[in-house]
Amino acid sequence: MNIVQIVLSGDGAMANHVSRFAAHLRLAGHDVLVAADSAVIENHDLGETIEIPPRRSGTQLRLLKRLVRNSDVVHAHGRSGGLLAATLLTERHRPAFVVTWHARPELGGLRTQPAESFGVRIADAVTATSTDLIDLVKKAGAKQTWLSHVPSPRIPELLRTERPSPTERVGLREELFATLPQAASPGQDIDPTRPMVLTVSSLIPRKNVLATLEAATAMRDEITWVLVGRGDMSIDDQLRLGAISSRAPLVLAGEREDVDRWLAAADVFALPSVWEARPLAVQEAMAASVPVVATRTGGIPELLDGAGALFGLDDVAGMVGAVRRILAEPDYAQSLTDAARGRIAEQLQYPEIAQLWTRRYELLTANRQRAGLQSTPSPA
Repeated sequence: MNIVQIVLSGDGAMANHVSRFAAHLRLAGHDVLVAADSAVIENHDLGETIEIPPRRSGTQLRLLKRLVRNSDVVHAHGRSGGLLAATLLTERHRPAFVVTWHARPELGGLRTQPAESFGVRIADAVTATSTDLIDLVKKAGAKQTWLSHVPSPRIPELLRTERPSPTERVGLREELFATLPQAASPGQDIDPTRPMVLTVSSLIPRKNVLATLEAATAMRDEITWVLVGRGDMSIDDQLRLGAISSRAPLVLAGEREDVDRWLAAADVFALPSVWEARPLAVQEAMAASVPVVATRTGGIPELLDGAGALFGLDDVAGMVGAVRRILAEPDYAQSLTDAARGRIAEQLQYPEIAQLWTRRYELLTANRQRAGLQSTPSPA
């Protein structure tokens, strides 16, 4: 089957997913071309690609249109990718067309963004990474909807790794903290013997990482709170200044290549985001047997139901209470990690996802063929 995947800049996690997804589709025997802009092509291993120029010139649009016209399936990722694909697939007889939404629109849903909903309306199927996104695309006129699976590629290795004992975690924290500059802990000296709460997150408004400063301040004499990630420098400045003024035990570790070791050293994983689908960081914590507390938003409740502790949006007291309960009740913490590890072990990984999508693509192309709407590739 000839498949065109379309992805534009704006979401590194989405481009990473397309890279792995395309690779496993090729392993399943499909011919896959990835159409992407230069930034995505430069930063990701996508296999065979064609560059989408920043300015959609007539020549480039004709080339892209010919390529998608000669495919069996066009699968666009993200709202902007869906809109671009929709402009290339205006003919009645065309390939099967799928759009996957990976994130929520920022400004009150689709009604404020009619252009982006155009791809949803003409697609043969729309998939999304959480059920609240499925509800959105249904309201926008999606003909058929499926839940999309975006797993962390680190899950199999994490599942094979035994969680360190409490004593071993203290030793690992000593090693990890020794690699950090003094400026990483602006509020107070780091104490590796205290329980460690870990947050892995980009420093962007949607991630709401300033809540970790409030929580660390509330638990000043109880824990060490480590934030791994980078992003908006103004948020980084607020965290540093806030930690200094409140003497919060907040460690700003920055971007790290050894996230698995930080997970192994953690006693609790916390994520206070405003919205998430099925966050990779939470999936990895579940696989690593680290108890998770996270916001009740987006796809997180489906992921963590009975396998983690949930708190309301901006409910710092609720987050602190959930962390304290996990630290105070080992049996409760163990019940969460047992359920989480079992659930994440059953989650589809990329080889199974490629097989699932092969069946979906075959269904969509067969439906269009029966209706006399599937395009016939023109001679090369």
